[in-house]
Amino acid sequence: MNRDELLDELTRYVVEELLDGDADELDASTPLLELGVLNSLETARMMGFVQKKYGISVPAEALKVENLQTLSAIADLVYDARPRQP
Repeated sequence: MNRDELLDELTRYVVEELLDGDADELDASTPLLELGVLNSLETARMMGFVQKKYGISVPAEALKVENLQTLSAIADLVYDARPRQP
């Protein structure tokens, strides 16, 4: 999985699960927290999706506002949390 594939999957998740399919204005830099798309419950649901789909656990201390502002930031956070292959 590369970062772009991850970003696409996260975007699909937000569109389908949080925006009920309405993604007219959504892109990688949309301010999710500012617009109220993400809140603490939705963030927890999204991290559950990431853990189930990819087997990646994002440490709680990494779930800071700056890491959750946009889909791009979330993709970076999840991508960096993935296990490294030797």
